[in-house]
Amino acid sequence: MMNADTYRYLGWDYMNGPAMPCASQKVTVEFVDSQGKAVSQVQFTFMGGRLTDASGWQRSFEEGALIAAHPSH
Repeated sequence: MMNADTYRYLGWDYMNGPAMPCASQKVTVEFVDSQGKAVSQVQFTFMGGRLTDASGWQRSFEEGALIAAHPSH
């Protein structure tokens, strides 16, 4: 139902704590339907490397290019 054509998630480069691979881990992934202008954000929860839960929401979005302001001379 998402009709996603791209996805993104934030990297682990902000984490500085010790890794505990068997503990509960969560990752949030955004799935984007560019043509339908919808984004679905899903949080996946893993325990011991197994998926135990997935929940999220979907909403519309708008996007556009930013135009750089030129300083006046």
